[in-house]
Amino acid sequence: MPDIDRILQTRIPDIAPVYGGVRGRTMSSRRQAYAWPAIVEAGVRTMIDLRDKDASGRLPDICSEYGLEYFHYPVNNDLSGIEEMVRLLPQFCERIDLGNFYIACAMGLHRTDIALCLYWVFYAADRGVEVPEIRGYRAEDGHKVDTIMKVLNAVFKYMTDNNGAEPMSVETFKERKKIIEKSSCYV
Repeated sequence: MPDIDRILQTRIPDIAPVYGGVRGRTMSSRRQAYAWPAIVEAGVRTMIDLRDKDASGRLPDICSEYGLEYFHYPVNNDLSGIEEMVRLLPQFCERIDLGNFYIACAMGLHRTDIALCLYWVFYAADRGVEVPEIRGYRAEDGHKVDTIMKVLNAVFKYMTDNNGAEPMSVETFKERKKIIEKSSCYV
């Protein structure tokens, strides 16, 4: 597990511990350049980029420069990338399980909440892992979890249609979605 205190001292916007790693703003911005050495020193080994596209292409290069693995898990809340999200889900879950990651997005679309809920619903809940803390889709901030639910439903449908069987019972799926809703303080 990375040295969370060391990373928190960087004051990277939206930084927070999660599942043996950290979540925060995308580190491709030149404004966060100061924090790269601290992230590496703290023990982060993998950068997980959730953006659909990085027009600058900088993040993979920066990761290479600092000796970090770069993993692209494009989370699309408009449902256009469901096939790729499902295809890459096992690799994404593996990286979360290993810890020592930095998972990032910075577009205000709350992709991190979506990705962590996918991890939990379709993988980690079966292993007794706690539901992730919802940080973007919080009722107290005037948000609803509708987008998370839309993506979860699309992934469930895609998996069912392509595998010929549901990834879990419908009842279990509904219960997990209720748990996510409660964790957002929305219910």
